[in-house]
Formats: sequence, structure tokens, C-alpha cells
Amino acid sequence: MAGKKIIKSSVVVMLLIIGGKILAMVRDSLIAAKFGATYISDIYNFSLGLVYLLTTISYGLTTTFIPLNSEHIEHSSSKKRNEFVNNIITLSTFFTVIITMMLIVFSKQIVYVFGHAFTANVDIYSQSVEITRIMLLSLVFVTLQSVVTGVLQSHKKFYEPAAMALVSNLVYIVYLVFLTSRYGIKGFAVATVIGFFVQFAINLPRYRKLGYKYKFVMDIKNRDAHSMFKLMVPIIISTSVVQLNLFINRSFANNIYFGAVTVLDYSNKINTLAYEVFAIGIAMIVYPTLSELAVKKDILRYKKALVNAINIIMIIMIPAAVAIGILRHPLVNLIFRHGAFDLTASDLTSNALLFYCPAMIAYGIRDILNKAFYSIKDARTPMINSFVGIIINIIINFILIKHMKVSGLALATTISAIITTMLMTTSLNKKLNGMNMKKIFYGLLKISFSSTVMGVCIYTVNYICMNEISSFMWSNIISIFVSFVLGSAVYFICLHFTRIEEYEYILNAVKDKIPI
Repeated sequence: MAGKKIIKSSVVVMLLIIGGKILAMVRDSLIAAKFGATYISDIYNFSLGLVYLLTTISYGLTTTFIPLNSEHIEHSSSKKRNEFVNNIITLSTFFTVIITMMLIVFSKQIVYVFGHAFTANVDIYSQSVEITRIMLLSLVFVTLQSVVTGVLQSHKKFYEPAAMALVSNLVYIVYLVFLTSRYGIKGFAVATVIGFFVQFAINLPRYRKLGYKYKFVMDIKNRDAHSMFKLMVPIIISTSVVQLNLFINRSFANNIYFGAVTVLDYSNKINTLAYEVFAIGIAMIVYPTLSELAVKKDILRYKKALVNAINIIMIIMIPAAVAIGILRHPLVNLIFRHGAFDLTASDLTSNALLFYCPAMIAYGIRDILNKAFYSIKDARTPMINSFVGIIINIIINFILIKHMKVSGLALATTISAIITTMLMTTSLNKKLNGMNMKKIFYGLLKISFSSTVMGVCIYTVNYICMNEISSFMWSNIISIFVSFVLGSAVYFICLHFTRIEEYEYILNAVKDKIPI
């Protein structure tokens, strides 16, 4: 799939993700206003982090399920295909229930080890264990959702999976607006479980429309199931290590001061905003294309699609990193500085965000590289790379946390992400006997130049707004709005004159009236 086609196929997915992200910002703003940067929000973020760590199993489930179900769609009867899907649903749910029960039983020990600061106060420790136990119930719905979304994606149905965050955030917002004062953080934990259920439920109508119907089947010796779960192992390990890295960062932050985990998480949420909207959407679309070209052994088109995807990611992520780094104070103030989230918390979050920004570029490129490795049936290299990344991150954490506190944890993550992405690029380039690194390098130079010019423009606009507009809220709003409009214009003009091929793909995709 050429770069232009990738953009076309990603547009609707991106719009749905953008909708989810807008609601996520509203959700996070409400959380900040209701709970602030306190031990209460730390408990919630700690518990949610544990759930996300374990949802890496679902990522491995979906990633390995799609090619197998696609094969059944192509070669098997609907009855056999349905039996395969039902068997995977039964087996994965069975093992998830066992794991969830074990985690609930040992939740005290889990909190003691990874959230040790909570143990200093008996009431806080008890509350953190209770919230963790409630949140762990989400795992069952995450597993069910993973198989069902895998079915939809194998049929090239991306809209419902892309809309999951949007509907779950609606649940959270309703709770935070109307029920927080009555039920507090415990009720919000229950609302989170409901949110994960809704993510699963939104996929069911399309799932049924495709002809699937659940009937109990449990055959652990099934050849396809055995093959799939075997392939899952390196992918789960790889993705789990990434989430474990975030979880370890929270553990480091938990020992700095109360509220440090929240500061770290909020800065990371803004940092990954553009990444989750654009990079994940593009990676979702490009994966089946790379897999198809790999099967056909069409190496020339494979390399072209891969390089186009990397350059498209850089066109989006590099200016986003520059803009967010410069506008970090107005962004944090506008999104989070309400109610209990005060000026000190806002400044700490802004400082951490600055050091996080370069990581979003590495994340975006790394996602494409991971999909490329998976498409050629190499899950081992991303797994090893993830282990290298977490080791680097932990070592740098110990060095920087003493001097830079939460900002040091953010910088450690960025350094680790950049190093591991460079290692991945080198490995894939060698594996493919060259993947046109010259084009990627020249693209990087041109995009960086355009982003720098844009950055100077945005910095000037922000400086004027912060110093000339007396209203605190309006200065932030005007700075962000004017910077976005003027900065985008300057950036695209620079891209036009630097003549980047992928920019033409994007421009043509926007010009075309893309059918939905």
C-alpha cells in the first residue's frame, strides 16, 4: 500500500481516535479537578497502570489472532471459522479468569512491592488494595474485546475498534460529573470496569452481523489454538516489557512525593496524544499490507511501503513534539489546572512534559518497525529490544532521579526510547538488506528543518500571548489556537518547498473526497 493509500485508509480511524482523545482530555481534566495531584489520584493511576500492564496479553492475542482468522476467512467454511473463534474466546477467557483471581488474592503483596509508599499509612494501603481488586475485574472484558476486535480487523472493519476509547470515556465523564461527590474514587474504579465492558460491547453488533455466534467450544489441543498461543509468547513479553517499564517508572515516582505518579502520568498523557491518534492509526492500517507483501515476497513494494510509513510518521510526530514542548505550559494549564490541581502541580507536569516530548517520535517509528518485524514473522527481535530498553531506562532512572526528580524519569524514558528505536532500525535494515535509509535520513533532515522554523513561530506567538494578555485562561487558549493555525501554515509551506514525497501523498489524500 503506497503512502497515499495508507493515509486514505487511516482517515476515519484517526477521526474516531481524535474524538476519543478529546473526551480523554475532558476526562483527565475532570479527574485533576476532582482528585488533584494527591494520593487518591496516585492510587487510581497505580491500579490502572497494573491493568494496562496486563492488557499486553490482549495485544498479543489480537496481533496473533488476525492472520490466523484471515486464513480461515480465505480457506475455511463459516462453521469451522466460527468454531475456531469460539475456541479462542473460551480458552483465553478461562485463563484470564484464573489469572485475575490469583492477582486479586495476592493484591496486598502486589501493592506492597510496586506501590510501597502506600503502606506508610494503614488506611491508604487498605484503600489502594481495594481499588486494585476492583480494577482487576476489567481484565475479563479486555480479553473478550481483544478477540472480537481481532475478528473485526481480520474482516477489515476498523471503525468499532477505533471508537472504543470514545465510548468508554463517555462513561467516565458521566461518572465524574454526576457521581464523584457521592461515591468517590471507589465508584470511579467501578466506572472504569464498566468502561472496559462498554469497549467490548460496542463491537458485538458488527461481530454478529459478520455471521459469528458464540457457542461453547474448548479444545486446548486444537492445532490453530496451539500455534496461536505459541506465537503470542514473544509478542506478549515484548509488549509487557514496555508496559512494565511504565509501571516501574510509576514505582520510582511513588517514592519521590505524593502526587509524583500523577504528575508523571499527566505529562505522559499529553506527550502521547499525537502518537496515539496518528501513529497507532497508521500502524493499524499498514500492518496487514506489510504482511500481505511479505507473503508475496514483493520486497521492493514492501520496502517502499515501510519507508513511506516511517516518513509519514515523522511528518506528523516531529512537529507535534516541537509544538507540545514549546506550548507545554498553556496545554497543561488548560487541560489540568482546575480545582485541586494547583499551580505547583501544573509546573511540575509541564517540566516533565518537556523531557518526554522527543520520546513520541521514537514511539511512532518504533510501532511501524515492530509491525514490520511481525509481518516477516520475527517477534524475537522486538522482544529483545524491549528488554534492552527497560534495562537502559532503569539504569538512567537511578542516575537522574536524584537530581531531576520526576523530570529525570521522563528524560530516562526518552533516552531509552531513542536508543532502542535506533537499534531496531539498524536490525531491520540489516535483515532487509537495506531499506533506503538515505530517503529516511533526508526526510528526517527536511522535516526537522521545517519543524524548527515552525517552532520559532510558535515560540514567538506564545511569548507575546503570555506577556500581553492579562487573562490567565484566555492567554492559554489564544496562544494554543493562534500557534496551531499559524504554526501549521508555516510548517506546511516549509514542507512544500523541501519537496518531501510523503507530504504530497498527504496533500492529495486531503484534496480527494475520501468515501466513507
